[in-house]
Amino acid sequence: MPFFIQQPPTLDLPRTSIEVGHGGEKQNNRPFNTLEIDKAFVQQVHLKDKFLSLKKAWEKKTMFSSSVLNIVEDSNFKRIVEMGESAVPFIIQEIDAKPSQLVWALNMITGATIRSNHRLTVTEACKAWVKLYNTGKIRF
Repeated sequence: MPFFIQQPPTLDLPRTSIEVGHGGEKQNNRPFNTLEIDKAFVQQVHLKDKFLSLKKAWEKKTMFSSSVLNIVEDSNFKRIVEMGESAVPFIIQEIDAKPSQLVWALNMITGATIRSNHRLTVTEACKAWVKLYNTGKIRF
């Protein structure tokens, strides 16, 4: 008995093509040799890369420090804070995955603190910030 293999159906997927014209020809009122890039996406990728680089350097320099002052006065930590509101989603993502002193950057960026009847541990503060962020209660 012969064995038949059925070919999968062909899919019509949209394809991206890049064409380069010569002599500055124009198409749709823009130079033919240009490529439009989603600037917001590129900026977000750049910001995340910058944040992760600073966080890694900050962790490396302060991993054995127990001094809060040394931890928040580190130049990499300060540069994360200087990123402002754009760093908040990245910080939230990081402290949700692994609670850390990075949560203090949220206090500095937003000017807000978590209110509690007792002194919060870093883990408790991280959980509270993540909950506030996910419920949309953090406003800028």
